[in-house]
Amino acid sequence: MTDSSTAEFSMLLWLLGALVMGLAAHLGQAWVRMTQRGPTLLRQWPALLLGSSALGAGMCSALVLCMQAEALSFPVGYKVMAALGLWAAAIVGCLFAVALTAFSTRSWVLFGSGTLLAGVVMGLEFGWVWAAGFRPGVLWRDELVGGAAVLQIIGLALANWLAFSQACQASERRPMWRLAASALVALTVMGGQTVMLLAAGVLGQRGSVYQNELPGTVLSLVFGVLVPLVLAAMSLDLWLRRSQRSPRGHADFNPPKRRKRRQRVRLL
Repeated sequence: MTDSSTAEFSMLLWLLGALVMGLAAHLGQAWVRMTQRGPTLLRQWPALLLGSSALGAGMCSALVLCMQAEALSFPVGYKVMAALGLWAAAIVGCLFAVALTAFSTRSWVLFGSGTLLAGVVMGLEFGWVWAAGFRPGVLWRDELVGGAAVLQIIGLALANWLAFSQACQASERRPMWRLAASALVALTVMGGQTVMLLAAGVLGQRGSVYQNELPGTVLSLVFGVLVPLVLAAMSLDLWLRRSQRSPRGHADFNPPKRRKRRQRVRLL
C-alpha cells in the first residue's frame, strides 16, 4: 500500500469519526431539550440516560477511529476489560454533564457543564491510549496536553452555550445554531484527540501489547458501522416521539392517565 492511499484511508477514518461524533452530539442535545420540556428531571431520567448514552458512544467511537486513522507501522489492539470500562465511564461522565445542562440554561451553568464534558473527553483520551498498551511506552508532552485541554474546554463550553442558551433558542435561526453546536463538538473532540496523540508520541511507538486481544480493526467496525446504525435508530425513535408529542408541549415518558367515561343514564 502506497503512502498516498494510506493517507487517504486515514483521512476517511478521521472524517468518519467526526461524523459519528457530530451525530451523537446532535442526538444527545435533542434528548436534553426533551428533558427540559418535562415537568421534573426525575420523571425524565430515561431521556437523560439516552442522551448520555449517545454522547458516550459517540466519544468512544470518535477517539478510537481517530487513533486508527494514524499512520502506524503496526496493528493496534486494546484490552477488553479496559475498553468496556471506558465505555461505561463515558456514559456515567456524560450523564452528570447532561443532567447539569438540563437543570439550568444559565450561561455559567452551560459553560460549567461544557467544561465537565471536556474533562470526560480528556479522561477518555488518556484511557484509550493506556488501553492500547503501546510499547516501548508513552511519555506525555505536557505543553501539548495543556493545549489539548484548553482547546477542548473552550470548544465544548462554547458548543454547549450555542445549543442551549436562551439567546440562541429564542432566535429564528436556532436550527442552524444547533447544527453549528454539533459540528463544533465533533471538530473539538477530533482535534483534541489528534493533539493528544501527538502529545503521546504514538508515531514513535513500535507495537501494541493487546493487538491480539481486541484488534483495532474489529473495534473500528463496531464504532464505525454498528454505533452509527444504533444512533440512527435512536434518531428515528426521537422523531416519532416528537410527532406524537402531547398538546401540552412536552414529551413525558410516563403514560397519560386514562379518563374515566361517564355513563349517561337515559330517563324513561
